[in-house]
Amino acid sequence: MKVSFTNCYLNFKSMKTIILFLILLVAIPMALVAQQTDENTLAIQNYFQISDEKPTNNTPSNLDVDIQSYSNVTQTGNENNTYINTLQAGDQQVINQKGNQNNYEYYNYYSQENSNMTINQNGNKNSLQVFGENSLMKNATINQKSDFKSIVIKNYTQ
Repeated sequence: MKVSFTNCYLNFKSMKTIILFLILLVAIPMALVAQQTDENTLAIQNYFQISDEKPTNNTPSNLDVDIQSYSNVTQTGNENNTYINTLQAGDQQVINQKGNQNNYEYYNYYSQENSNMTINQNGNKNSLQVFGENSLMKNATINQKSDFKSIVIKNYTQ
C-alpha cells in the first residue's frame, strides 16, 4: 500500500497566511467581548462613582469649604485597628479601644447624613463593622464589651 502526498503540499507563505488568519479569528471576538458592558458594570461604576471626567473649578474637591471631619481615636492595648472610609464632610467620631487586637471599620460613601458616633470596644479580638449612615445612627453610641465577638451593622438609605 503506497500513499502519495503530492497534492497536500503547503509552502511557507500559505502557512503564514493560515496562522495569521487563525490569530485574527481568535483576537477579534476577544476584543469585542472585552468592551461589552452590562447592567452590573454600570451599577458598580455608579456605586463607586467611577468617572473619566477631569475635575473642574465647580467640583466639591476644589471649593473652599469650612466643614471638617473629626476623629478622636484612643487605643489602649496591642494591635488595635481603626479604619474610617467616608466621603462625607462633617463626620465626627470618637473611638475608644481597650484591649488587644480589636478592629473597627466604618464605610460611608453616599449618605447625606453626618455621622456623630461614639464607639467603645472593651475586650480582646472584637470586630465592629459599620456600613453606611442613616437617621437611625445619628448620635449613636455603640458599646462592645466582650471577647472574640463580631458586630456588623448595615444601614440603608432611600
